[in-house]
Amino acid sequence: MSSGDPGRGLERPGDGRPTPLVSRSGWRDSIESFVVVFLAFLVWSLEAEGFVIPTGSMAPTLMGRHKEVTCPACGAVFAVNAEREVELDVIGRPLAARVVRGTCQNCRYESDLHDAPSFSGDRIYVMKQGLALPLMGPAGRVQLARWDVAVFKQPEDPEVRFIKRMVGMPGEDVRIRAGDVWVRPSGSTAAFVRPPRSIGHLLGMLVPVYDDRHRPSAFSTDPSWRRWAPVREGDWSESEPGKFEPRPGDSSGGWAELRYRHMVPAPDQWAAIRAGRWPGPGRPTLITDFCSYNTGLTARDCEHPWASMRPWRQPHWVGDLGLSMKLEVRRPVGQFRLELIRGGRSHRCDLDLSTGEVRLSGDGRTIGPPAVTKVHRPGRHDLCFANIDGRLTLVIDQEPVFGDGIGDPTDPGTGPPTADDLEPARMAVRAADLAVSELILGRDLYYTIRPDQSDYLDLEGLDWEDPSALFELLADPSRFARLGSREPIDYPIAPGHYLMLGDNSPRSGDGRAWGRADQVDPAQPGRGWDDSGRASWEVPERLLVGKAFCVYWPHPRPLWPRLCLGPDLRFPVVPDFARMRWIR
Repeated sequence: MSSGDPGRGLERPGDGRPTPLVSRSGWRDSIESFVVVFLAFLVWSLEAEGFVIPTGSMAPTLMGRHKEVTCPACGAVFAVNAEREVELDVIGRPLAARVVRGTCQNCRYESDLHDAPSFSGDRIYVMKQGLALPLMGPAGRVQLARWDVAVFKQPEDPEVRFIKRMVGMPGEDVRIRAGDVWVRPSGSTAAFVRPPRSIGHLLGMLVPVYDDRHRPSAFSTDPSWRRWAPVREGDWSESEPGKFEPRPGDSSGGWAELRYRHMVPAPDQWAAIRAGRWPGPGRPTLITDFCSYNTGLTARDCEHPWASMRPWRQPHWVGDLGLSMKLEVRRPVGQFRLELIRGGRSHRCDLDLSTGEVRLSGDGRTIGPPAVTKVHRPGRHDLCFANIDGRLTLVIDQEPVFGDGIGDPTDPGTGPPTADDLEPARMAVRAADLAVSELILGRDLYYTIRPDQSDYLDLEGLDWEDPSALFELLADPSRFARLGSREPIDYPIAPGHYLMLGDNSPRSGDGRAWGRADQVDPAQPGRGWDDSGRASWEVPERLLVGKAFCVYWPHPRPLWPRLCLGPDLRFPVVPDFARMRWIR
C-alpha cells in the first residue's frame, strides 16, 4: 500500500500527542513531570542506574528504538518498532533495513514511513534492589513486587541486562491462559486465580484501542461507520464532533443508550478510499491484541505477501477493557450508567447524579457496597471505568472510588466471545442533563502462551495473506468458537526465583523462550557454569538489579523548521516533558 491522501476534506483533530486513558489536568501534568525529573536525579545521586531501552519487548509501556508517527488519516499518534534498522549481519555490517510502513491502531490506516526518523529508546532510571531511601524508614526500601518492571541479568548471559515485568513469584505455579496470568501455590491442587493489580499497574498497562477525538474523516459522512452510535436514532446527538448529549426533556423513564462498535476498516477498504470508491458498509469486529508497535515493515517485507501481511496477524480477542471520558453534569438529576461486556456478561457502574451514589453490578447482581462520589452537582469530571481480570474499578478525577477494585465472585475468567462483544462498551442515561466527550477505549495486555505463535489452534487454515479473511472471522459470531485457545502452559517457580514476561508478549524474548545454556550438564562436559538446576524460565534472585521507576528522558520533540541532519536527526528539538513519567 502507498500512503496517498486517505480522503478528501481531511481534518486532523487534537494536538497530535499521545493521550493516557486517564487524562490529567495541564498543571498537574507539568508538576508531575518536573517531580519525575527532580526525583530521578536525586535518587541517581544516591544509588541508581540509568539504562536505554534497546528493544520493543516492553512496548507500549516502554519504547525501544522506534518511529513516532502522526496518522495522516485520523491524526492519532502511534509508535512503530524500528529495532531492525540497527541490526547487523553475520559479519557485523549494518543491514540498513529501514522501516518504511506502519499501521495506526486507531483507524488501521497504513502510513508511508520512508522519511520518518527513528528515535532511540526511552532512557530510564532503575533503583537498585535493596536500596534504602533516606527519611522514609521501611517504606523507603526498594523491594521488587509482582507487576513491577524489573531490570535483571539474563540467566544465560549475565553480562546482558534485560527489562521485563515481574509476574511470577517464588513458591507458586504460574499459568498463562486466555491472555491472562493465573497463579496458585506450588504443588497445590487449588484452582488457579488471577493475582490482583494495584490501580496504578492496572491503568498503566492499558493499551489504546480507539480515541474518539481522532476520527478518520474519510468515513465521517457514512453513518454505518460510526464507532459510537445510539441504539435508537435521536436518543443522542452531537452538538460538536465527539461531544454526545442525550435528548433533552425525556421524562419517559426509559434509558437512552449509546454503544461502541469496533468498526475497523480492512486494507482493501482503505484501498477503495484511496481509489475514490465507496469502501462498503462498516461492520463491527471483535477487539484484538492489535498493536501499532508491531506493524513496521521494511521494503523487503513489502515485496512478499506473507511478510507484508504480518501486521494483521494479531488475532487474539481481548475482552478486558477500560473506558475513560469527560463527563459534564449540567443539572444534578437523573442517572448515568457505564457498561462493559466481556464474554457476553454485562458489568455496570450506575451513578445517581442527584446523590453522587455509585453502584457496581455484574449480570444484574450487585457487587460490593455502594460508594458516594462528588458527582452530585454541576461540573466537569474525568471518569474511567474498567473491567480487568474480573475486577471492576472506577476512577473519578484521578481518585479511585473503590480502591484497587472489587472482584466479581461469579466471573469465570475464560469463555468465548458472543455477539454482544461486538458492542463491548456502552453508556446510558435516564432523565439526566449531561454531556460526554473525549471518549477513549483501552484494553488490557494479552499474554500469549508462546511468543511469536498464535494461541488459537483452529486458525491454522486461515489465509493469512488476505486480511479480509481474519476480519470476516472476527465479525461473525457463528464462527467465534474457532477462537479456542491451545492448552495452557504452567511454570512452577522455585523458592528464590521469579518469572519475567514482556508487555509486548507476542514479540518478547522473555522467560517463555529462554534455554539453559548456563546450566552444567554432565552429559556435555564443559557446558555451563551454574549447577543450581534453574528451570529455563526462572530468574534467580541474585540476578535481580532493581526496579525501573521513571522515564527521565524520552526522545526529544522536533520543532519547526525540522531541519534534517541525516535520516534520523532533526533540529531543533525540545525535551518532551509530557512523556517523562513514573513507570507502572
